[in-house]
Amino acid sequence: MGLSLLAVVVSLTLIHSILLVLFYQFDKPGIYGLLLWFDLDIERNVPSVYSSLALFVSSVLFFVIGMCHKKSSGGGTTGWFGLALVFLFLSADEGFKIHENIGDIVEDYVKATGFVYFPWIIPYGFAVVALALAYLKFMLKLPRETAVRFLLSGIIYLTGAAVFDMLGGRAAELHGYDSVLYSVLYTIEEFLEMIAIVALIHALLLYMERQFGRICITFRMEGIKDDPS
Repeated sequence: MGLSLLAVVVSLTLIHSILLVLFYQFDKPGIYGLLLWFDLDIERNVPSVYSSLALFVSSVLFFVIGMCHKKSSGGGTTGWFGLALVFLFLSADEGFKIHENIGDIVEDYVKATGFVYFPWIIPYGFAVVALALAYLKFMLKLPRETAVRFLLSGIIYLTGAAVFDMLGGRAAELHGYDSVLYSVLYTIEEFLEMIAIVALIHALLLYMERQFGRICITFRMEGIKDDPS
C-alpha cells in the first residue's frame, strides 16, 4: 500500500509541476483550466481529495489500532483514539480549508505580515506544541522503531506545513501569489505533507502487522433476518 500511495503522490506532484511550468511558459486559458484540477494549492480538486482521503485513512488506522488494543488488553486506547480524532479533523481541514477560516479570525488580532502572513500558523503552532507535550509519554511507550517512524513522519509533515508555509507566506507578501518563487515553495510544502502521510500510513500498517498479525474487519447488519424461503 505504501508504494502505491507513493506512486500517487509522485504522479500528482509531477502533473501539477508540468502544468504549472506550461502555464508560466504559455499562459493559455486551457492550461489554466486544467491546472485548477491538479494545483496542489487549491481545494476541492484531485490532489485535495487525495490528501483528505489519505488523512482519513490514517484516522481509521489509528481507530482500528485503538480497538484492537481495547479488545486484547482492555486499556491503553486513549492515545490511539485521540490521534484518530486529530487526523479526522486534519482530513476535514484539508477538504474544507478550516485553517484559512481560523486565519481570518486571527488576522483581526494579529498583523498578517512576514512569516505569519498566513496567521493560522499561530494557533496551529500552539496546538502542535500542546499535542507534543500531551503525547510525550505515549511516544515513549511505543516500540522504538514505531516511535522513530512516527517522529520522522511528523517532522516531515511539519517541515512542509509550517516551515515552507511560512516561507511561502513571505514570498506571497513580497512577490504575489502568481510568482514562481511562491509556486515552488507551496509545491514543496504540499509534497512534503503528502509524503509524510504516506510514511505514517506505512508505519501504522507495520505496527498493526507486528502487534496483531493479520487483521480482518467484518461488518454485521443487526436486526436483519435471513429470508426463510
